[in-house]
Amino acid sequence: MIKTKNLILGAIVIVVCAGSFFFLLASSSVPIFTVKELMVHPQSESYMNRNIQLIGVVQGINDSGFFISDPDDVDNVSLVIYINTSNVVRPSGFESGRTILAEGKLISISNIWKFRATMISTKCPSKYQSD
Repeated sequence: MIKTKNLILGAIVIVVCAGSFFFLLASSSVPIFTVKELMVHPQSESYMNRNIQLIGVVQGINDSGFFISDPDDVDNVSLVIYINTSNVVRPSGFESGRTILAEGKLISISNIWKFRATMISTKCPSKYQSD
């Protein structure tokens, strides 16, 4: 009888620990959006000041940042986010027209959506070109 209770108690502890682990693992992942997905998301304001990742095409580079547009809708000027990069190293191959992944925080969604990047990476174009 005591062995059965200990076995049940041990199983409950294992299940709770495993559940907690998977909950923490799932909640710690950083959501990834394209520009359009974020801008049309019904609760986009809920991502303010939270770490997220954005995929977009680089446009309008200046010293303190640049704009990115949606990869599937590059010419739509209403789907543009300004990325502040004053303290971020821009990777090699960073240029206008390049698709990038930026990680950071959404800091404003007024007239111009703004994003403060903490990391930027680019795709290697040679990897995707056919010979």
